[in-house]
Amino acid sequence: MPDFIVKPSTLKELWKILPSLPAGRRYLAGGTDIVTADNCGAESSECWIDISDIPGLALIKETAGSLFIGSGVKISAIERSAAAARWCPALAAAIPHFASPSLRNMATLGGNAANGSPCADGVCALVAEGAYALLALKGKKRRLLLKDLFLGPKKTALKKDELILGFEIPKRRHAGAYLKLGPRAYFGISKAAVAVSAEIEGGTIKRASVALGSVAPVPLHAARTSAWLVNKKLSAETIAGASEIVKAETSPITDARSEGEYRREMCGVLLERALKSLAA
Repeated sequence: MPDFIVKPSTLKELWKILPSLPAGRRYLAGGTDIVTADNCGAESSECWIDISDIPGLALIKETAGSLFIGSGVKISAIERSAAAARWCPALAAAIPHFASPSLRNMATLGGNAANGSPCADGVCALVAEGAYALLALKGKKRRLLLKDLFLGPKKTALKKDELILGFEIPKRRHAGAYLKLGPRAYFGISKAAVAVSAEIEGGTIKRASVALGSVAPVPLHAARTSAWLVNKKLSAETIAGASEIVKAETSPITDARSEGEYRREMCGVLLERALKSLAA
């Protein structure tokens, strides 16, 4: 455990107290990642900054052109959100695969992203949705395409003390799917995962975005596959072609959970199944 935990009540208070805190400090939201790391001896921060009660971080809010999901929104709250189901179908499809119901009552999308894991279910789905991360540091804000936040396993583009305020998802009518292969049907870390977001008109794909989890150093936007699908009929031939292309975009490793080549092959299988579900 850290030497102490502080809990600012506002962003203004947070920026004010930061200089007085030890250099070894980390943000704490739901705690499902950081506490687990601490229990395993992999977390050595001197101070945790509990941001769970800061106003604005736990909001789901619609604007004319986008949906905002605060970084502190619990996964279970997203699961109950009609707005999230309407505008983020890939994310909605991913949530049942997100750990267990008890952890979904604690975990947040902000923590999911800040942890920088290549196998994060919520992040993979948000990348497919074309989400932006809204970031803040001492009153200065910036907006970054979520796929660009990740630099490597457990590495992100977040600056020291930079906070994820939330995620902005463009509002557009589309279909979505999320499929995951794990050691069991639910509650496991994925061997491979595929998220798909697509606008389909008259059986033709007008826009497509495919994201992959657990098969690259980062949650991966499959840019070549996504571009190849555009303006094609959602036919058996198109689906088979996309499932071959996506395998070439992966760079999976072999670890305790799975063989790398098996992961690569399963990306094609999962994408085929996901696209078929959109065609149904």
